[in-house]
Amino acid sequence: MGWLTATGKRSDMHYADWIVLAIYIVTMVGIGVWANRRQTDTEAYFVGNRSIRWWAAGLSIIATSFSAASILGVPGYAYATDMWYLQYQLGDILAAVIVVLLFIPFFHKVKGLTTAYEYLEVRFDTKTRLLGSTLFVLTVLLRAGTLLFGAALLFSAVVPTDIIPGLNGVEEAVVIFGIIAIVYTVMGGISAVIWTDVIQFTIMGLGIIAAMAVVVLATPGGWGVAFAEAGQAGKLDVINTEDILGGRGLLTAIFGYGLLALSLFGTNQQPVQRYMTVKRPGEAQGALLLGVGAGAIGVTLSLLLGVFLFIFYEHFPALMPADLTPDQVMPHFVNTQVPPILTGLLVAAVFAAAMSSLDSALNSLAAALTTDFLKRFKPDVSDAKRLTFAKFVVVGAGILGIVIGIYSARTAAPLIDLILTFMGYFAGGLLGLFLLGMLTKRANGTGAFIGAVAGTLVVLMMTDNDFPLPQMYEWFGVGPIPFIWSTALGLVVTLVVGYLISLGGPRVPQERLEDTTLKRTVF
Repeated sequence: MGWLTATGKRSDMHYADWIVLAIYIVTMVGIGVWANRRQTDTEAYFVGNRSIRWWAAGLSIIATSFSAASILGVPGYAYATDMWYLQYQLGDILAAVIVVLLFIPFFHKVKGLTTAYEYLEVRFDTKTRLLGSTLFVLTVLLRAGTLLFGAALLFSAVVPTDIIPGLNGVEEAVVIFGIIAIVYTVMGGISAVIWTDVIQFTIMGLGIIAAMAVVVLATPGGWGVAFAEAGQAGKLDVINTEDILGGRGLLTAIFGYGLLALSLFGTNQQPVQRYMTVKRPGEAQGALLLGVGAGAIGVTLSLLLGVFLFIFYEHFPALMPADLTPDQVMPHFVNTQVPPILTGLLVAAVFAAAMSSLDSALNSLAAALTTDFLKRFKPDVSDAKRLTFAKFVVVGAGILGIVIGIYSARTAAPLIDLILTFMGYFAGGLLGLFLLGMLTKRANGTGAFIGAVAGTLVVLMMTDNDFPLPQMYEWFGVGPIPFIWSTALGLVVTLVVGYLISLGGPRVPQERLEDTTLKRTVF
């Protein structure tokens, strides 16, 4: 199902669309088969023998986060309001600069690093490493499942299915995406993940540009009129000076979201693993800057797509059902206005969005569990058995991601809100662990561990969620904090508690500080 006629009747998806979609799926699985020949050990499976091209690693970094939320949620924001979300790119840029200058050099100083959390053991101790890895595991499972749901929204609208009893079309799409991603990820490892991400990011970009062209060309007056009317309607506004500390404010974008981005780029195994797939720190730094730059362009195009959708339906209000949410506008447009072949490209773009989110999550999760747990506690296990264990983790985590995706499909929250909320629960505590290690010499493992636990618990008790914990905000007679500030709250609590606890404990041996802490620190 894809293209509707002017009468509004649904027509079958054109065979050309199925060909486009089939070519995409076969290509992704084919890359997995090709990469599988090189997966002889965990070094190849997790870091690609540290021989990946830097630009490919960079595009993979952004493809992981530039997902179905970018194709649906970001245009939905612009459709409902304006281009305020573009402010968040300032937070991304600031975070990327800090990671380039601070985090990446430290990661490359730790010889043979596979996961970000190995740094925590070198700087602190084993329990701190395990805590960091556990926080990452929790974050990535929640996020991956939510991003699967986002892709399923569009796919189910364009290609509705009725295969699995008890599941609706969106939930069935989550299962389909998850299975395909599991297949090529378990075969090809990080090499398959990165090279499929490059292709997927390209397809997503082409899909967004194609959709934008269709929208504007269908609008009376074309590009000139669309831009003029968007400006008159205030849809091109970017900087929000009214809602300073709210979700749309400039300070929120730079500091609230910026700290979340800093945690993502600097402490999340998914981008850190890509820093380790290249040979030199300079290549890793270039990869991150390329990824953030490509992401800024992608977000701009996604927002413009939402703006042009608003202008289109202002001209043709009868074509817009009254009960659609902003996230559903893009699927509705594709399902009613996009011609054959382009429909197939957009469906492939949604497949790409889902795949690029889940494949990275699965491989990074396998790397964390294999390296930080199995290898750490059973160093005598052969590398072949570790590789087998990693592949079982990919399958198990993929199934769990599908379950979480189905759960996300049964909630009513906007896509971007869901994703940022889930990430923010654990991001502050995780970021605090690394900053305590890199910026202070006095912080010790016990202090950092207690600080991160305290920071995470405070966030969970100060936000509106379903965790069975006391609601701390009620003790102070206030409402829950906005989800976008949860990383900042967790970070502050982690730093303060972690440092104060450390002052009451033993000093860290000097040898632990040599290559893990800034040469000149204030604390």
